Amino acid sequence: MTPPFPLIDGELWAGDCRVADLVTEFGSPLYVYDAGVIESAYRRFDDAFAGVDHLLAYSVKANSNMEILSRLRALGAGADIVSRGELHRCLRAGFPAKDLVFAGVGKTEEEMEEALEAGILAFNVESGEELEALGQVAKRIGTPAPVALRVNPDIVADTPHEYTRTGHGATKFGIPVDRVLELYRWAADQPMLEIRGIDVHIGSQILEPTPYQWALDRVLDLAATLHAEGIDLDFVDLGGGFGVGYEGEEAMSVEELAALVVPKVAETGLRLILEPGRFIVGEAGILVTEVLYVKRSGSKTFVITDSGMTELIRPSHYQGFHRIEPVSPREGAAHEVVDVVGPICETGDFLARDRMLQMPEQGDLLAVHTVGAYGFVMASNYNARTKPAEVVVDGADVTLARRRETLDDLLRGEALADGTIFS
Repeated sequence: MTPPFPLIDGELWAGDCRVADLVTEFGSPLYVYDAGVIESAYRRFDDAFAGVDHLLAYSVKANSNMEILSRLRALGAGADIVSRGELHRCLRAGFPAKDLVFAGVGKTEEEMEEALEAGILAFNVESGEELEALGQVAKRIGTPAPVALRVNPDIVADTPHEYTRTGHGATKFGIPVDRVLELYRWAADQPMLEIRGIDVHIGSQILEPTPYQWALDRVLDLAATLHAEGIDLDFVDLGGGFGVGYEGEEAMSVEELAALVVPKVAETGLRLILEPGRFIVGEAGILVTEVLYVKRSGSKTFVITDSGMTELIRPSHYQGFHRIEPVSPREGAAHEVVDVVGPICETGDFLARDRMLQMPEQGDLLAVHTVGAYGFVMASNYNARTKPAEVVVDGADVTLARRRETLDDLLRGEALADGTIFS
């Protein structure tokens, strides 16, 4: 299979478009997504789990662009949401509420109410206190709340950073495994709570399927105990976190994962929910950035670009590695170890450190790879910077999926004591 964003005749391409031409039209910095890569990843995941009734609830927090959401809905995806904003986006993008699961440790009563009124599939509840609050909201508005409890199985999965390990006992996520049965029994006696399923999520950027098997075994044991007590479930939600290749490593084999998971779930008769996000969109995106200056300072060489932590915070926040290459490499050009840094007034503003790179010149374009997930969606206006445009390429067709922000956009919603309101 042709890798995303190939070099053809010395030029980087997205679909049937030269990346350099996209920058000429839409400017820099620029997020570029390949719709074909997104569809291919989705279909691969969907096909792998064809042996069991399942729902792929795309993790919206990975990339919430409306054009991407609408394309995933057209493919048959549901969605995993964590805020009322994501609920609003999904409903506007055409997702039926019955295909939405609402996760997150800090749901507000306002969010609960809006999701109940929309008619979502289930809330993945993360504490006893949340379960009580949800029951009270459901009683107040007269709509029973569909629930699944998120189990913290106390499993430490091998992920690249401590922040992405969410299945062990020291994280804020999920209900301790020794409290789960107690809370299910309590919920079963509440007339405004409807028990629908059981949920687990053990981390992000996991490349080996075995930890998912361990987590599944734990929650299926709990489901069996509940069934014996007359508390039946409709689904098991195995969460997300399925890893992709950032440094040339292979993405998780969803086929191997399915081989471990499908027979166990099929035997129970439960529906399987999976929450892929990064796996679907991660490798489908690049951030294109222009070189402003090449600065030599002592033993260091800094390639200073017009993108930084405001456009892509993963390198600074997670020590995330992203492959970087010239959009138009020069044959025979020298390579050197450099830091690729941005214009933000922070030492932590970098895209790569101590990276061997073909030495660019002022005005050259660089492509930062594997940014389709947790890229633009984590961008900020720090230093009063405008956010970049996003384009989706589908073969030769190009959609401006988000226009570049203007300076007036930065002021919108602010007000002065004299009554001036910026709009």
